[in-house]
Amino acid sequence: MELAELRRQLLREIESARAEATDRRQGSDAAHAAYARFIVEVAGPLVRSTVGVLRAEGLQFQAQTPAGSARIASDKSADDFVEFVLDTSVRPPRVLGRMSVSLNRQNVHVEEKPIAEGIAIGKLTEEDLLPFLVPAVGRLAVR
Repeated sequence: MELAELRRQLLREIESARAEATDRRQGSDAAHAAYARFIVEVAGPLVRSTVGVLRAEGLQFQAQTPAGSARIASDKSADDFVEFVLDTSVRPPRVLGRMSVSLNRQNVHVEEKPIAEGIAIGKLTEEDLLPFLVPAVGRLAVR
């Protein structure tokens, strides 16, 4: 192979990799911005409303909105919670519902489920969260 041809192929590949990295960064930035709005406008209010209902029924839960998630946590165990988090390990990024349940002092079971696959983060509504949230909170409430 000629050196000039090798150089052309390498430069083409490097340029392609740079373009992909730029696209990935821009997509990730857009997803983070959409997710931040989702937490403030959709998930956060739903989490607070859900905790209000649970407390009215005498169940001890609290709403938590640490950076990057919205969580319903049990007052009994720090390992018992339901939360919504951003999953950037896939393209396009998506929202995951995560449920954590302590089985005993050393074992914690964690389940994750994509929320409304195929719907953009910025288009998610409270109704999209309910199929995950309601059963997960129900399981935590009977513990």
